[in-house]
Amino acid sequence: MKSTSSDAFEPVNWRNPVSNIDGSIDCEIEHKQLGWIPFTASPDDLEPLGPALHAAIIANVDEIPLRITPISEIAQRRRAEIESALSAVLAVGMPYTLPDGTDDVVQTRPDQDEANLLGLAIEARDLRTSGETGAVMALRAKSNTVYTLTPAQMIALTDAAKTFKQGLLAKSWRLKDAITAAEAAGDREALEAVTWDTDTTDQPAN
Repeated sequence: MKSTSSDAFEPVNWRNPVSNIDGSIDCEIEHKQLGWIPFTASPDDLEPLGPALHAAIIANVDEIPLRITPISEIAQRRRAEIESALSAVLAVGMPYTLPDGTDDVVQTRPDQDEANLLGLAIEARDLRTSGETGAVMALRAKSNTVYTLTPAQMIALTDAAKTFKQGLLAKSWRLKDAITAAEAAGDREALEAVTWDTDTTDQPAN
């Protein structure tokens, strides 16, 4: 236990300093009513205690140990990154060549487009069953262009969108399985290596 003081505050006892990657220092300080409580000292703190305590620890401790991030925390962060990447790719949409030869993007946002695509798929099948073969269905692509499709063409498009999403979900599951395996093995290096872009498994073709 050590103590630091300043003209701006009474002496403060501190102990167990641990350095963070951003340069701040986690420690415990002795509070008059609460006893020992956690505190993060930073040279950038607006309150005077933070910079003074940070300087005192630096001056009094020869080697401050680095904080080791719990592997469960790394795994949780990696899972959140995979979910965020999945959402971002779905928000971009599925590149698709429309029946007239135009390359456009079919929107695949789960909260906005999934229900619409499902409705189009059901309607297309109903129309096909009734014998309709004309270009009687409409789809607005990401470019805001409206394309007319036959029921068969709409079925092909919505089936491709379904396969597109299933491929992305399968990729996210593979990555999450890799995260779980690395966490269980205590392999920090493998865990840090799991990102959306490092998965090279081929996606199903549209």
